[in-house]
Amino acid sequence: MLTPHLSINRSVRIPSDPSPGKKGRTYAQKKRYPGCKVVDNPPGGFGRRLASTLMIIKILPSETSKQFECIAERNQLSVDNLYIRNTELSKITWETLKIFELNLRSHINQVMRNFTQTTNWQRVSGLFIPKHQSRISMLPKHYQVLGLGFYCLMFSDRYHTKLWIPCLSPSLPSWMRTRRELHANFSSLVQVRNRIAHHEIIYNYPLIEILDFAQEMLADINKFAAEELRSRNLSETINRIRLGSGGGI
Repeated sequence: MLTPHLSINRSVRIPSDPSPGKKGRTYAQKKRYPGCKVVDNPPGGFGRRLASTLMIIKILPSETSKQFECIAERNQLSVDNLYIRNTELSKITWETLKIFELNLRSHINQVMRNFTQTTNWQRVSGLFIPKHQSRISMLPKHYQVLGLGFYCLMFSDRYHTKLWIPCLSPSLPSWMRTRRELHANFSSLVQVRNRIAHHEIIYNYPLIEILDFAQEMLADINKFAAEELRSRNLSETINRIRLGSGGGI
């Protein structure tokens, strides 16, 4: 197993230099940025030039650095390599989950308004169990946006008879598997979404499966959004980032 490289210099964009030839460009860049180590095409093939001056263990809390070291060693990557790739994966996944969350929230709000015959369906007495109702009661009355975790709860066993059968299932006719499978996939999606929001590592999470699930759900919610995600070929992009330009880990 490869020993993880524990340092990364702060990444800054170095402008392209018109000097002909790679050696000429590198010399010009070093002259322009004294003391910087110029790296052409860092791992992952993202085509950036990085100037390195700061160790990753200096810019992150010690517990976070240790997590990066552990996961980097497990994946036979240097810490700086893992940091770059995880950042790219987080950006791609976050953008997709944003599209999913906005559309799902709108869809469930509309479905629940029709089902309960009120725009304030979150506060309908007896609709949610007390433990879940308490989440809503702490929100200001004018605040209508619920967290993605709450929407996920609506697909759990607790609401199979009360919400899934009469309301949610008919609104998702393309979903051919069980509600429990939907809830399990949804829970994984929420977990990854929250990890990204808290700047945690998602490198080894099943991102392709999670994004495929989001696309599958969107087929009944917003067909245009589902088709847009399909056209982006995210699985290929994720695999390319994980494998890097060198062809393997």
